[in-house]
Amino acid sequence: MGYDTLSQVSYESLICYTDNFSEGNYIGHFQFGKYYHGKIVRKGGVQHVVVKIWEVPVIYNYLPGENEARLFDELSLLGHHTAISHPAMVTLCEYCFDGEHLGIVYELKALDSLYNLIPEDGFTWLQRIKVALRFASLLKFLHAGNPNFNPYIVRNLDAAHILLEEDHNPKLCDFGMITGGIFPDRTKIKKEVVIGCYGYIDAHSAYRGTWSRARDVFAFGTILLSLISKRVYTEEERLSNAPNVNEWAWEEYNSNLDSYSLVHESLAAESDFDPLDGRKITVLGIQCLRDPGYYRPTMKQVVKRLLKLKVVKRHADFLGVNMMHSPQ
Repeated sequence: MGYDTLSQVSYESLICYTDNFSEGNYIGHFQFGKYYHGKIVRKGGVQHVVVKIWEVPVIYNYLPGENEARLFDELSLLGHHTAISHPAMVTLCEYCFDGEHLGIVYELKALDSLYNLIPEDGFTWLQRIKVALRFASLLKFLHAGNPNFNPYIVRNLDAAHILLEEDHNPKLCDFGMITGGIFPDRTKIKKEVVIGCYGYIDAHSAYRGTWSRARDVFAFGTILLSLISKRVYTEEERLSNAPNVNEWAWEEYNSNLDSYSLVHESLAAESDFDPLDGRKITVLGIQCLRDPGYYRPTMKQVVKRLLKLKVVKRHADFLGVNMMHSPQ
């Protein structure tokens, strides 16, 4: 399915779906805009959706026309068989290209963004492992490539770009910097105005201007460490130059090398938690941050190691291990 067969709607429709972009429907930001809960009233009933709108970013560099390009890149990607066959890829419903107003509507009844849920006490250890495992599976799928296309590199992974369904299945919902696959090789561009999302940038590679799958692994490691530690990198912390999650994790880990775990004490107290898992997943997250990038595990190796955790073996059915997509 290409976006030429997708319904194009007006900005007024997006206003209707989101109750005029009400505060109650606001989910959160992504790198280049905002997400909202929405409802489409149809003859057969009400369809729950997520409405994504692009805006001129405040804290990231921007060149005129970039958001339009991102919109049509996303439409091309999510309409192509190389990407949409994984269950953690979001599904298109409609799109808006109405003058200066740009938006996409996803077929998704979202619980919340991962960024919002990470600090929450009600987000359990088992649910966090489910998100980590399924999202790792998606990156393994995207990084694998196939005989006709190079691997995809997302390049702007961020917990704010992952929305969760009500059963805590993750959906990746932004592709504003993606390269590889059906797209030209953008890793050769020397003067990019954006190098990733604050708090998830692999500074070692960014300063050298190199792009590889290892930079996605770095961002995944940061997300994994956020999940287990219940920490996120806030805008207030960015403005005050406070350590981000990966910087905090490195410091904490290196000061407690003897059997140390970065799992938050409230998660470690849950019945599904095993102390050995805590140490293993901490080490895995730290190894995803190592420099240079070739010292990091691949996403295939990350998935393999997550599958060996005791919590995964004990709760394979709940976690959907047998249903995980495994590209050849």
